[in-house]
Amino acid sequence: MPASELSTSELSSSKRNSKPADSGDAVQKLLYPRSIAILGASDNPAKLSGRPVEYLKRFGFAGRILPVNPTRETVQGLPARRGLDDIDGDIDLAMIMLSAERTADAVRACGRRGIPAAIVGASGFAELGGEGAALQRDLRAAIEESGVRVLGPNCLGMIGVRDRAMPTFTSALDEDVPLHEGPVAFLSQSGAFGGFVFNESQNLGIGISHYLNTGNEVDLSVAELLDGLVRTEQTQVVLAYLEGVTGGRRLLAAARQAHDRDKPIIAVKVGRSVAGARAAQSHTASLAGEDAVFDGAARQYGILRVDGPEEMLDAAQLFATGRRARGRRLTSLSVSGGAGALMADAAARHGLEVRAWDETWQRKMAAAIPAYGSPRNPVDLTGTLLAEPQILRRALRVAVEHPDTDLIAVLLGCADSCATELIDAVAEANRSTDRPVVVVWTGGSGRPRQRLRDLGIPCYTGPGSAAAALGLLADFSLRPALPRPRRPDGIDDAAARSLLTAARAAGRTQLDEDESTRLIAAYGIPCAASRPVESADAAVTAAAELGGPVAVKLLSDRIGHKSDIGGVRLGLADTDTDTDTNAVREAADDLFRIAREAGIDDARLLVQRMAEAGTELIVGTKNDPVFGPVVVVGLGGVLVEALADSRVAVAPLDTDTARRLLLSLRGSRLLGAVRGKPPRDIDAAAEAIARLSWLAADLSEDLAELDVNPLLLGPEGHGAVAVDALAVLTTPTETE
Repeated sequence: MPASELSTSELSSSKRNSKPADSGDAVQKLLYPRSIAILGASDNPAKLSGRPVEYLKRFGFAGRILPVNPTRETVQGLPARRGLDDIDGDIDLAMIMLSAERTADAVRACGRRGIPAAIVGASGFAELGGEGAALQRDLRAAIEESGVRVLGPNCLGMIGVRDRAMPTFTSALDEDVPLHEGPVAFLSQSGAFGGFVFNESQNLGIGISHYLNTGNEVDLSVAELLDGLVRTEQTQVVLAYLEGVTGGRRLLAAARQAHDRDKPIIAVKVGRSVAGARAAQSHTASLAGEDAVFDGAARQYGILRVDGPEEMLDAAQLFATGRRARGRRLTSLSVSGGAGALMADAAARHGLEVRAWDETWQRKMAAAIPAYGSPRNPVDLTGTLLAEPQILRRALRVAVEHPDTDLIAVLLGCADSCATELIDAVAEANRSTDRPVVVVWTGGSGRPRQRLRDLGIPCYTGPGSAAAALGLLADFSLRPALPRPRRPDGIDDAAARSLLTAARAAGRTQLDEDESTRLIAAYGIPCAASRPVESADAAVTAAAELGGPVAVKLLSDRIGHKSDIGGVRLGLADTDTDTDTNAVREAADDLFRIAREAGIDDARLLVQRMAEAGTELIVGTKNDPVFGPVVVVGLGGVLVEALADSRVAVAPLDTDTARRLLLSLRGSRLLGAVRGKPPRDIDAAAEAIARLSWLAADLSEDLAELDVNPLLLGPEGHGAVAVDALAVLTTPTETE
């Protein structure tokens, strides 16, 4: 990066020892600086190191602009300082526009000068590996030594629209786009792409409070900045563009703050594909890939995930109004019956309801529209509207009064000739209600759309984008409260820990099925009765003691999935006859043979009473490197990966969250009454999931993965029972 020369002595000679502000204050000084020092400021406004000064001047930053350049008397018409010690008074923020090699010393100098926050623009750090990674380690050390909070490195900086604080060199400000101040903040891990999105937000008239690019996140992360933003009065909506997540639990804590303050987080997270996912021994680990975990955590904590920047900005238009939906019932008024049908279809895809009005209200609407229109909902205003714009005014008055309307959409198009009258009608209706009102205006010059947005009325070019935004608003408005899970009774964590301690002392990395079953039983999860045995004779005896049909399985901590090597025999009948006894003995002999052929000479067997048939679930846990212990729930038991129907949540959970997790599965209707079968015992499944989540949270240092597969779910009132379990321990590198 081009930068003016600044000597090490000039950076480090500060005589002051002012203590940097605490973390929260430092973030606020970053967001709302009153004085900004630009280290390495260039006199050339076209250079990267000159742009921050040029932007601060051009956009009218009201605070102190403090260029630091030891080779010049002035920088872009402002007095230049040779070093930080030459600046009188407090400095809230430093913009460091120096090379990567000199950045760490600059941060140390900022610390000695008492500057609480700094932005590092230089690239050439960990993103390059090798020497760059070493430079980033030195930068991290400088941050820890100095106490300065750092945004970056390898970042474009910040745009604070309200205060015109522009410590940035983004090209987004080169475009001739007026800045719109408002309640929406935008965080992006991508600099260039974030600039594109910011620029487009201004084209759309979305009022922005801040745009920050976080770069390499050596210190300040999206999570911490998000937390700082939602604690301010100015920011009411946060947009985030994420390429990865560091500090997952911190992100969720910030999401809880946002949730409690009724401030939505709308996020684009790239990386939905499973390419490069780690192959794992357990089903759980393969199901809970990086993106699945983020998706589950976002659902659980109310983060609204969207697929791309267009959908994010569509939602931002609507959320910026500050309005909330009281329900999902949409009233659609359209100049075209076809457009109304499209809107109804799109609404259904996004969880909204377009219900026909009752006869009383249909008569009221019929009195407001042409006789050949449709008053049912969607309301067809007909093309006569273009000749008689007052029809829209009358129809909207009825829609606003309609008690069963939660959301209103107006669909227009190619109506520039009467746009003023139509816009006035929409604006009047919008002022008369607190319900969300949106417009779809297709075709034409585009000027009516801009006029509506200038009036604070969200406007879209198609029904699909409007319905998606309305659906997100309804989801957020009707979201459940975030629970604070309470530890269940009846947990014997001492027994659970002793199993893991014994296995680790023996140098093992996996529990066998008997140990895994005892592990989950210690947390109160019902398990099918079973007996470990070491011989065929003992298997026969155990089968007789258990009674009823039994399963006989290979038992070894060296076998992950027994069925893969034919290590399971099911449905061996009641042992009251010699024939059945022979079946158990033959199965046992055959399984011992399979074990020997697999090189497992110390294998045992597990004889287990067959559980009653039920709906098969998989419930598992794993340690995610970002979010920590998580729980996976899926339909299908051993077929869960083929069915691809699973959900992930961050542990621990309460039973209400566990229930919602189950009911969010695509095949959740199978848990209800289907084809004459009674509904499944969802309460029992939710209790088992919640208890397993506490096991994952309590034992995360020692337990890497755990499968309960299947968990058989019986009819309502008949409970749930674990039939098989597999626990994998953490390795030393996972616990470091």
